[in-house]
Amino acid sequence: YPPSQSQAVLQSCAPEQYSYKQSIINLFKNVPFVLLLISYGILTGSFYSLSTLLNQMITFHYQGEEVNAGRIGLTLVIAGMVGSIICGVWLDYTKTYKQTTLIVYILSFVGMLVFTFTLDLGNLTIVFVTAGVLGFFMTGYLPLGFEFAVEITYPESEGTSSGLLNASAQVSTRLPSPIG
Repeated sequence: YPPSQSQAVLQSCAPEQYSYKQSIINLFKNVPFVLLLISYGILTGSFYSLSTLLNQMITFHYQGEEVNAGRIGLTLVIAGMVGSIICGVWLDYTKTYKQTTLIVYILSFVGMLVFTFTLDLGNLTIVFVTAGVLGFFMTGYLPLGFEFAVEITYPESEGTSSGLLNASAQVSTRLPSPIG
């Protein structure tokens, strides 16, 4: 049996009828998907950039705390794993893709603001807590984005929509920063 409805639709049509190029064109004509593509790219790209620069940010504000910088990174990852699981279970239970995505996106933004403004308070415990909250929501958003994309792009292949979401996150990490 096919793993999903979109794969079942693809298997029911002749291979020469499916066009990867046409699938991408159809996805870019889908306004809700384009909005998701942009928001997913911004949030995920921000998370990737934060993860990359975490050691530099921590050691800038807390000299000699390289070990704790790694532990804060671990906190981000573990909280994110928990967030991903909880968000996935929540989506399976409620099927409220748009509302859940919006709530998690807003909470990720709030978490980023709190993390940013508490980073230089001189208290590593606060940084650990805010990093945990940030990781919970930002990493929790990753499977949400994929699931929501599949929902709003059916019957297009989920592989195509997921690939475009990943590409948008990579492009977002390479955009020039307005800060410097």
